[in-house]
Amino acid sequence: MRDYLAVEIMADEHRQTLEALIDRLCATGLWRQAARRRDLVVLVETTRPPVVQLLPGDSGIVIGDLHDAAAAREGYARPFEMYGLAGGDRYDTAQRLTTRAWGRYVALLTRGEGPCAVLRDPMGVSEAIGWTRDGLRFVASRLPDDSALWPAGLAIDWPKLGAILRRKALASHLVPLVGVRSYDPGVLAFSDGATWRAWSPLSWVERDDRRLPPADLARVVDGVVANLARGRQGVLCEISGGIDSAIVTAALKRCGATVSQTVHHFWPQVEGDERPFAEAVAEQAGLPLTTVSRGLVALDAEKLARSSAGPRPTYMAGDPDHDADLARRLDQDGTDCMFTGRGGDAVFYQMAAVELVVDLVRGGGLAGGRRAALARLAQRTGRTVWSLLAEASRGGRSLPGGAERFVFLAQDAPAADIVHPWLADLRGVGPAKRLQLRAIVNNLSAFRESLRHRRGDVFDPLLSQPVVETCLSIAAPRLALGPADRPFARQAFADRLPQAVLHRQGKGNVSVFFARSLAASLDFLRPYLLEGELAKAGLLDLAALDAALDRDSLIWFDHTGDIFIVLALEAWARNWRERIGKAETTSHAGLQPTGG
Repeated sequence: MRDYLAVEIMADEHRQTLEALIDRLCATGLWRQAARRRDLVVLVETTRPPVVQLLPGDSGIVIGDLHDAAAAREGYARPFEMYGLAGGDRYDTAQRLTTRAWGRYVALLTRGEGPCAVLRDPMGVSEAIGWTRDGLRFVASRLPDDSALWPAGLAIDWPKLGAILRRKALASHLVPLVGVRSYDPGVLAFSDGATWRAWSPLSWVERDDRRLPPADLARVVDGVVANLARGRQGVLCEISGGIDSAIVTAALKRCGATVSQTVHHFWPQVEGDERPFAEAVAEQAGLPLTTVSRGLVALDAEKLARSSAGPRPTYMAGDPDHDADLARRLDQDGTDCMFTGRGGDAVFYQMAAVELVVDLVRGGGLAGGRRAALARLAQRTGRTVWSLLAEASRGGRSLPGGAERFVFLAQDAPAADIVHPWLADLRGVGPAKRLQLRAIVNNLSAFRESLRHRRGDVFDPLLSQPVVETCLSIAAPRLALGPADRPFARQAFADRLPQAVLHRQGKGNVSVFFARSLAASLDFLRPYLLEGELAKAGLLDLAALDAALDRDSLIWFDHTGDIFIVLALEAWARNWRERIGKAETTSHAGLQPTGG
């Protein structure tokens, strides 16, 4: 997981406490001191530690990987040169980092007097949470196992957990633990709670580029993949059979990455069997393909608990068997990272959305003209051209920051009404771009806790900052409307994809297998959810959930995704209830040194 723990004293009288803490952690053999600047110390895990670098002068410390943004946009790999951050205050440093560099990092900026300011990479690939205890301020990737370091009074924040249940995308934004602060991506955060946004997705949306050539998108994907693969011992490449993972596979081949393994998971029934497409991708890249036949997922508490120890709930292990298989492959000698095509549906705009008509009518720049694009949109959405034009005349449907009340959220649930920061103020943003932003936000929890993330580095290059920025800047109709979905991406990568994948219409559908998996696990699921922590906290509409947890209901009604969301939050709540309960029964005197 590349864990780190940064500790800073809040006043001079706590210096002895800091030194005692460093000795305490290093004595376990699990942590080592990686950097120190004045009253700020960074410790990292001894196995798979993150990179830690000092910034020029007295600017601070960066934890994680930094790549040169300009090089990535030109299609090649180059590490970011730190000397470009010399001079200026913390605002200047944050601005330069978020515009000239990209990667997975947390910067602790110390220039000037007072406590450090925290800057997390704009996509939130690196985790960053904060709390205080016994005169010390902590910034970390997770709460350590040693509960003596936790904030006093740590508890589950049920209104925040309810907010996540209301709007699932908030899982990447909120930490539902009392006493723990979440540092927002792309935001410079100070110890007193003040913040300054150094990076915003809206600054890229506003460009509304109608001239960017598809070749530029191919270059930036190549540059991102080359940077992430540079210096890697061996890559595990997951090939789904869809266009997104095919694009990533081709980019790995193009940059000469050492691909040690490939894998494709399939279900034997026709709707879940995409082997012919995956085989075509692997063959074109000159790679042998390992295929894994899947069956129903047998859910139980132990499987769900594997990925629930992080500070935020995660949806990454909704398919625990898939997660376990990928983790096992990352454990094999010669493999140290994994590449996926996750996020491509959102950034390349796979969605067939009525909202596109407003952006289409307002602007141009489409090959074939707006009339042909309207006809394609009508066909994909099952609407008439006239009804689409009527929608455009009304300005399109208004998209709020999240969906309406979650189907299993109780009417009187203690759920805070919170909107994700990327979606909070979208005045002036067209309906189609709003939808794309929301789709990307729904993918931002991809970087969270899972078995595979604990075994090796998992890279999602299509959710990297340079790719997201590029796709946000392109007018939505250019991305979405063509002979097939994602026409802009298809044109950008046409010379490197197998014809079967390039011209494929639609994609596999495995929802029926997950619905059947839920049905087969009902004896476990019903008491686990209906008598669980979320139910006890009053967050769930138990009547609605009870009706959904029925074999016939699972077959005839599409509640599968919603039930998996509840499962993820329930597993997280059970984990933290147990950990907090154990900590409350453990006798310790906090962090004060003996005799201090």
